[in-house]
Amino acid sequence: MTRACLRVRWDGLLSLDDAFSARYRTLEGQTYGWDCVLAAGAAWFLDNGDGSEQYTGTLRGHGQSTAPLHLVRVDLTSGAVAMSEICGLPGGLVANPPVVDERRRVAVGYDTGNGRMAAFDLDDLTPRWQREQDHGSHLILFADTGELVTNDFDSSRGVEQVVVLDIVTGTELARVDHREPVQSVLFPTPGFDRDVYVCSFTTVSRLAVVPPWLL
Repeated sequence: MTRACLRVRWDGLLSLDDAFSARYRTLEGQTYGWDCVLAAGAAWFLDNGDGSEQYTGTLRGHGQSTAPLHLVRVDLTSGAVAMSEICGLPGGLVANPPVVDERRRVAVGYDTGNGRMAAFDLDDLTPRWQREQDHGSHLILFADTGELVTNDFDSSRGVEQVVVLDIVTGTELARVDHREPVQSVLFPTPGFDRDVYVCSFTTVSRLAVVPPWLL
C-alpha cells in the first residue's frame, strides 16, 4: 500500500483483484499511508507515514514529507481517490488511522508531526474544524454520544493527557493527565461503563467519567 490501495478477494483463497487499483500517492514529496478504516463505502486513511521510525518519545518534528499530510478517501466500488489536507504544512507524520463517524457524517484525522487535528464532512471532505493538539495514538469514538477520546502530549511537562472532544464541533469536553512520560502511539480501548483503558510504552491507565455526586 505504499503507492496504491489494492483489493484482495476471498473465495476460500486470497487473490489479488487486478481490476481494482487506487493510486493515492500522486504528489511530489508525499509518502505512504497507514491503516485503512472501512466505512461509508470507502477506505479512509492518512498519508505521510515516512519518518515514524524516528520516534524519540514524540513524533513531533520528525516528519520527512515535503507535501502536506492528507485524509485520503478511496471509493470501494469505483476506486476514485479524494484527499483533503489536515493543516497544509510540510513535515507531516502519522503512525495510526483516522476515525469515521457515519451517523454524524464526519471524519477526523491528525498530523502528529505538526501537532494538528482536523475534522471533515464525510461526503465532500470540506473542513469542519481544526485544533492544535499533539495526538499520536488510535482514536476512540463513543458512537452514542459523539465523544471522541484523543491524546495530547504536553512536551513542556513531559506528560501525556487524555482529551475528550465533541466530534461534531471539536469542543474540548474533558482533559486529564495519565502519568505517561512519552507520547502514546498505541491502542486505547473502551471499557464497560463510560471508561477507557489507555496503553502506552510505560503505563496502562483506566480513566472513567465520575458522576457529580461522587466528587
